[in-house]
Amino acid sequence: MAAGEEEEVNGVSEYPGLYKVMMGKLNEQRQLDQFTDITLIVDGHHFRAHKAVLAACSQFFHKFFQDFTQEPLVEIEGTQCFC
Repeated sequence: MAAGEEEEVNGVSEYPGLYKVMMGKLNEQRQLDQFTDITLIVDGHHFRAHKAVLAACSQFFHKFFQDFTQEPLVEIEGTQCFC
């Protein structure tokens, strides 16, 4: 298949490398504080994030955001920040 052509996988069009572009754009938006909707506090450090990305990547956050939909700040205790 030639570069740039779409490939059918389980009935869904998939573009090779699209996830890298998408994750890069989401990270850029996070760094610019665009469309972020949650602040995680770890060891006193604040991290702005996108709930949808966290929920898609973590069952813990998926369940948490279902139960606590309006929380703008989440403090995560019992862990260290390696920043």
